[in-house]
Amino acid sequence: MGSRYTRILLLTIAAFAVFGTSNRVSAVSPDQTNLAILIDENKINLKFINICVSNLAPPLEEGAGPKPQAGTPTAAENAQAGQKPTGAAPAGQEELYKKLNSIDNYRSFKKANQADFNGNMWYFQSNYSLSYKNLKAAQGEMKDIFQVVHENYIRTARILLEAASPMIIRSNDKIAQHLLKLGFRDLKSSEDNFTSAYNSSPYQFRVKLVLFGEGIKIARRARRFALLAMIAAKTPNDDKAEFQFVNLDDVRNAAEKENISDYDRIRNTLIDYIDNELLSQKISAPGEGKDNPVDLLEVHDDNYSFITNARVSFLEKSNEEIRIDDINRKESLPPVPAQSTNGAGK
Repeated sequence: MGSRYTRILLLTIAAFAVFGTSNRVSAVSPDQTNLAILIDENKINLKFINICVSNLAPPLEEGAGPKPQAGTPTAAENAQAGQKPTGAAPAGQEELYKKLNSIDNYRSFKKANQADFNGNMWYFQSNYSLSYKNLKAAQGEMKDIFQVVHENYIRTARILLEAASPMIIRSNDKIAQHLLKLGFRDLKSSEDNFTSAYNSSPYQFRVKLVLFGEGIKIARRARRFALLAMIAAKTPNDDKAEFQFVNLDDVRNAAEKENISDYDRIRNTLIDYIDNELLSQKISAPGEGKDNPVDLLEVHDDNYSFITNARVSFLEKSNEEIRIDDINRKESLPPVPAQSTNGAGK
């Protein structure tokens, strides 16, 4: 009996020594770990929504063509690379920044970028409480932007699909009809995501961002199906790859054909059909008049994560207006009220 208790005691001491040492050696603050995840999520969300919200703005740079935004850094990433923000509009661009700051979406995006920058700076100073406060504030601003963008995507997807329906029904094209069905399926799925996000807890920013973000991606896919359905309905069967005769030489020479991306191939087809008046470049919703039409080429650019013609990157522009002193100004104590000298307190 004594030996049994002795063995149990020794095992208990050994387990305590192992786990106690392990905790002391590899201990990581849960705040630090969670904040690192939050920082990465904010970076991904800022870059993702930048393209969407930038394309919602009115034209600001005439003559500027579509441009990709895959490698655009956030203000926090620029700071880590040693690039200090100026905190003001660059010389010669004052008028552009004046127009930008009159746009509600840009002001909200700039607040999110500034709060994310502040959160990163507090994180690297190991002040996890203030870091969390600012990172969550950035999520709160982004949540509102995601909702606005998602609403717009659902609207444009429905306009495109409903506009494509009559021409596809008249054409009796099976491929176009199938693409149209896929588009309406994704539109319904995106609307379900919006409903779930809208009805979720108002302070669960992360949940809302995930649901809105997934809904935006699904709505993008619905818009792609709408454009492809329009193209399929207007393409003669003889020009479709499914109906073309292919011989052995074509198969052998397939690798030698020009390698063109889906983005360029679809864009060139849209431009060709618009020039030949097979498709209208701008489509308006029934009953809305022609005040706010949907541009097919701009939708196509946005679907492939390009900032479209004459638009500017909100992320690039807001990076210039990030204030380094904002981190200290917001977290400093309020000034001490001046004492009255009229003897009222006597």
